[in-house]
Amino acid sequence: MAIFHQFIINNFILFCVSLVLIVLSVARFKHHPRVSTYTILLLSLTLVIAVVGLLQAYAKESKSVFGATFFSMLGYDLRPVCLFFIIMMTGKISAKNKIFFVAYLPLIINAIVYIFAFVPGVQDYVFYFKANDAGIFFCGGFFRFTSHIISLIYLSFLIYISFTKISAKHIGHGLTILSCSLFVVAAVVIETFLDSTGEIQVLNDTIAVSALVYYLYLHIERTQIDGLTGLFNRETYFHDVQKMERSVTGVIQFDMNGLKYINDNFGHIEGDKALITIAELITKFAKKNMYIYRLGGDEYVVICHNGTEQDVIETVEGFKKAIGGTKYYCSTGYAIRSNADESFENMMKEAEKRMYTEKEEFYKNSPFERRNSETN
Repeated sequence: MAIFHQFIINNFILFCVSLVLIVLSVARFKHHPRVSTYTILLLSLTLVIAVVGLLQAYAKESKSVFGATFFSMLGYDLRPVCLFFIIMMTGKISAKNKIFFVAYLPLIINAIVYIFAFVPGVQDYVFYFKANDAGIFFCGGFFRFTSHIISLIYLSFLIYISFTKISAKHIGHGLTILSCSLFVVAAVVIETFLDSTGEIQVLNDTIAVSALVYYLYLHIERTQIDGLTGLFNRETYFHDVQKMERSVTGVIQFDMNGLKYINDNFGHIEGDKALITIAELITKFAKKNMYIYRLGGDEYVVICHNGTEQDVIETVEGFKKAIGGTKYYCSTGYAIRSNADESFENMMKEAEKRMYTEKEEFYKNSPFERRNSETN
């Protein structure tokens, strides 16, 4: 009974955090199915790992070599899955992607390796338990670190994801992913290498808290990000302009032509595809010192932070060439700050004027009627 009593005390915070997050995830499942699904799976797995730890302790107390081996094997198998679920929460990989199997393969290899803990003659290279009058003792070979190596592989991928987020100006998102991942791995290291008694149990609480932090961050981020395109939204645009207005050296405006025609004739799903395609092309050609926003409807703005006129021109020309290879149309206009005293508002007016001039030319030479093509 002492083991169960200690189990409840050690995992009380875990139970509380997991329960709250699972309830929130279920309640918001329809709105955010991917994040909710993997939050529920991650926290459920964390609870399972906690129970496995309890059963492993009970098996050791009972001097059950088979029980201790079996539950240790489960612990080794399940821990890397926590990092895998965090990767899936980021949305970088989905079950529909071809890379999903590649990402899942290390978990299969991990499971196969630890099965050999039950094979005489081979278990010396993985791990095994031996019992004597004093109790039951753990003995491990090199391959017991397979779980740690695979965790480091997933950590490396999470670091890559975090830097892609940072390079895309989603600095908070990238740092949150990196921090949560490092906390989980640090907990694994503490329990594995700094505790020979098995009394230190920090992994499960760390996973739960990391999941909570990431879950809350994703919901905060949704107030800053356009849900359709993943670009910064209108509110973020006004905040950023106010914050770095004096360092903006150029602006580019984009306005899609024919969106209403697509919506009316082919449906809003096709219209959404068009908006996403334009967002992807803008992102592709925007420089690292540029921030991209969807202001709403078919309007996009790029602001150039401490950049050059050449940066702006290359972005516009690259976009125009690429959009010409699609079935969509988009008018653009840009402006460069002529002197330090010129206001951001004047730059926006100049860019907008050029954009509408280009739009007028488009409708003069296109089969679309202006009144049927503009977004209301």
